[in-house]
Amino acid sequence: MRLPVLKELSAIDQTPVTSTAPPPLARLARMLDAWLLVLLLGVYALAAFLPTMGILIRKQVVFGNPLPVVLLSAMLLSAGIGIEAREVRHAIGSWWQVLIGCVLLVAAPWLVVSILGLGSSFFPPGILAGLALVALMPSAASSVAWTQLSRGNVAVNVALILLSTLATPLLLGLFWDGGESNFGEAGLPIISVGVWIIPSILLGVLIRYLAGEARIAAIRPMLKVGSATILLLLNYINASVALPEFVGNFQPGILFVLTLTVLVTCGSVFAVTYLATSWLKTPAPQARALWFGIGMKNTGMALVLAAIWLEDSPLALVTIISYTFTQHLLSAAIHQRTLPADAMPKQD
Repeated sequence: MRLPVLKELSAIDQTPVTSTAPPPLARLARMLDAWLLVLLLGVYALAAFLPTMGILIRKQVVFGNPLPVVLLSAMLLSAGIGIEAREVRHAIGSWWQVLIGCVLLVAAPWLVVSILGLGSSFFPPGILAGLALVALMPSAASSVAWTQLSRGNVAVNVALILLSTLATPLLLGLFWDGGESNFGEAGLPIISVGVWIIPSILLGVLIRYLAGEARIAAIRPMLKVGSATILLLLNYINASVALPEFVGNFQPGILFVLTLTVLVTCGSVFAVTYLATSWLKTPAPQARALWFGIGMKNTGMALVLAAIWLEDSPLALVTIISYTFTQHLLSAAIHQRTLPADAMPKQD
């Protein structure tokens, strides 16, 4: 039986589809939305027991960069195409909320990780490095779905995603020192990743402007299917590096510490965001957008970077994988508890 929240996810996009986008593709896009967590579980199982293909794909180089980085840029290009001009204009009116969100997006998780770092000897190597990398990541594109479901202000959420993604190369350059290891060569990958991140988003925005809203609406299902496919492929490629060793050398104690640490970190970020929006008396729609926009991190990007910089620390990648599921599960719980009565799905 499908969870109620999965049924709601499948109904997010009710935009009419023109004849250029065949109904089967639109149905596939909705199915991917509804079953994304289940598909991710399947991808991780495949990576754990059949990692050969993922490792082979990961070794490919395109345009002088690792294939996962190029795939990430394609996903960001799609995200840029999905940014609507009217949402950007609406977000300008809430600029101070977006700026506060950008600060909390990094400060809240970084503070939690720093506090945990005081007892670093207690944690198995790799966990804190993975969490530190997650802390510097931008807001997740999937947070828009939860914002829509909870009747939040999508414009604020989209602006938060855009600004935080553009700021990511700068944040990595300022704060990332390789986590628990010494990465003297880290500057080069950061510059390389930055070269892909910013132009990809801006190119997507330009394509949307030149193509027009009608054409973009027609291909929206195709964009969603493409983004979901890239997301699943990236997770398979990067998980193929970490999960086989973790499963082959399974230690319940490490799994317990990892799960508890990720839950505390992710839960604390949601809690800090809730307290901040309550203290600032932020209107409900904007507050919901900030809850999900700040609480959910782009762990897909974190996995790509961890596979490059933390290849010798598989537990860091497993930590990021765990964070992916934790943030979605917490978002589902928050959505169910805070959903306004008029947003509840009507029964036929």
